[in-house]
Amino acid sequence: MTTLKGHDLLSKTQCNALRGVAILSIVIHNFCHWLNPKVIILENEFNYNHPFSQRMWHYLTGGNIDMYLPIQFFSFFGHYGVAIFLFLSGFGLVRKYEGKRSEKSTAEQFIIYHWKKLFRLMLLGLLVGLFVHAVYDFFYPKDWIKYFIAQLLLIINVLKEPELNIMPGPFWFFGLMLEVYVIYRIFIYPTHNIKNQEWKWLRWFIPLALVIAAWLIQEPLMKRHLFIRYLRYNAVVAMLPFATGVLVARYGFPHLPKLALATVSTTAIVALMLVNLNFHTWLWGHLVVIAGSVSFVKLFEAKNATIQHRLNVAIKPLTWTGALSAYIFVVHPIVRLPLYFEVMWGGPKVGLSLQFYLWILIYLAITMLLACGYQYYLELYPAPKLKTINNE
Repeated sequence: MTTLKGHDLLSKTQCNALRGVAILSIVIHNFCHWLNPKVIILENEFNYNHPFSQRMWHYLTGGNIDMYLPIQFFSFFGHYGVAIFLFLSGFGLVRKYEGKRSEKSTAEQFIIYHWKKLFRLMLLGLLVGLFVHAVYDFFYPKDWIKYFIAQLLLIINVLKEPELNIMPGPFWFFGLMLEVYVIYRIFIYPTHNIKNQEWKWLRWFIPLALVIAAWLIQEPLMKRHLFIRYLRYNAVVAMLPFATGVLVARYGFPHLPKLALATVSTTAIVALMLVNLNFHTWLWGHLVVIAGSVSFVKLFEAKNATIQHRLNVAIKPLTWTGALSAYIFVVHPIVRLPLYFEVMWGGPKVGLSLQFYLWILIYLAITMLLACGYQYYLELYPAPKLKTINNE
């Protein structure tokens, strides 16, 4: 069987389509799971709650499916978009930094460069987010300035009980990504250029060991909710999808026929529900999402140039959204909070309403518009450049 690698495995267009799937899942999820908790089915993101899984299972199989299925779907499954981003991060870092023509940098240069990139992307969104939260009188810890500084430094994830100190919304993800970059550069990257045949096995062993470690560390923690929640705010668990991306980028993946891709992409949704019915299988849910989403975008691929053009047009909304995903991630918490209060104050207090779909569309439209503006704003200022060994 033919093995696909590099651009043949995932093109830039396909990677952007995956980012589009991921960011839409996250953004809609972050709005839907805030709606009425008596009606909305909550997710298993940072902890495993079997009653949540049972409730979703009964909703899907007990004849309870109604017009709010999309809302319930994104509320329960939408957080898995994070796994897609982490997979693409591992895949992209290998493609960018492990080629023969890639510029070489020290670990310090690499980490500082990526810290600057993350900080530049986050700063304005964080400041505006804090202001919006203050307007809506959200609770902040008594010593909030300490956590604000930690967020600016991108180290808030390592503090005790990070879920109580995050300010505001999902900006904790920037700290997680910095941890991922550090682990990649110190532990994974050095193995890519091993010339000694006796040690080349480290190229696959180190990433695979990180995948297995992410699973083994969580296995005995089923009843240690606070500990497992802490790990899931940090790169320990993120290594499962991230290091999988590294392995796929380094070693490729078998070429599958369209029928197999269609089968994997459709059955992944069922498989994702099934793995959520048990703590031990839930730990591997990220791989199910990655397999399903990658198979889905690979369906939009053809050898015929005319057909490929039509497929590119069909997937254009996802690729456009994916190219904008970093800016969407930054601005969506700012949009979400005011609209959430508008929905809760102006909408029904119990149950759901068709109005919620209208609010979701408004939420997405404003978020996209602000994301375009934020992209334009950042382009006015020079982006950080990676210093290399030959260019101090």
